[in-house]
Amino acid sequence: MTVNSSEVVRDSIKALRYHQVYSILRGWIFDGTYPAGAKLPPEGELCERLGVSRITSRKALDLLVSEGLVRRVQGKGTFVASELNGAPTVGDMEQLIHRVARASSRSKVVDVKIREVIGDPDICRDLDIDEGGKVREIGFVRTLDGKPTGYRQSYLPLDVAPGITADEIRRKPMLQVFEDHGVRISAADTLVGACLADTQKAMILDTTVGVPLVRIRLILLDEDKRPIERSTRYYLADYYEHHLYLTRSAGLNASNLSI
Repeated sequence: MTVNSSEVVRDSIKALRYHQVYSILRGWIFDGTYPAGAKLPPEGELCERLGVSRITSRKALDLLVSEGLVRRVQGKGTFVASELNGAPTVGDMEQLIHRVARASSRSKVVDVKIREVIGDPDICRDLDIDEGGKVREIGFVRTLDGKPTGYRQSYLPLDVAPGITADEIRRKPMLQVFEDHGVRISAADTLVGACLADTQKAMILDTTVGVPLVRIRLILLDEDKRPIERSTRYYLADYYEHHLYLTRSAGLNASNLSI
């Protein structure tokens, strides 16, 4: 398999080498390069391909084993789990870009706030920075016809797009802002859920405490698979709609499903 620039561990990236390997292997599993049940390359081949030691590759594989994403079979190798519980649906990054652009064209960004803060343990972990390190926090409200419909809170490593301004954020989608600053996005890890509005979010969205909100957590990765933004968006349920078209794979037997 051909090696590309996003599949090599780099000392220039501020993240432990084994965690970089873990992120690359996890990406291969979730993007279908090695689907459920597939055998991963032998350890020696992985080390040569990614430019790491066997100790580093083993630590990365240990993380994947602990998450239930791979299993080791004595004398046969390492295999992707046959049931990838919690694995994301794989989509096209270009679709996300177009969808964001359409949503941005219909709404307006207000109340942009940018500041440096100390990242909490979860933020530092998601951004692969040292615990207790400083991050750039960006928050803003999205409105439609003058009414608040959503709130976004983002965290970036300080060296990512350091010149970013509130005016840019008001005028362009964040994905475009990143690319204008030379940060090319290669992937996005998204988790959609729900929550109830607390006092802070009720005030920001001009609603009442306890109103249902759609919560979207997103981690953006650059071309080196480095996390460059961790954001959480909150939308009033009345204003959020997600359109997904599903097709059935040939040979799928409904009797084997438990829906």
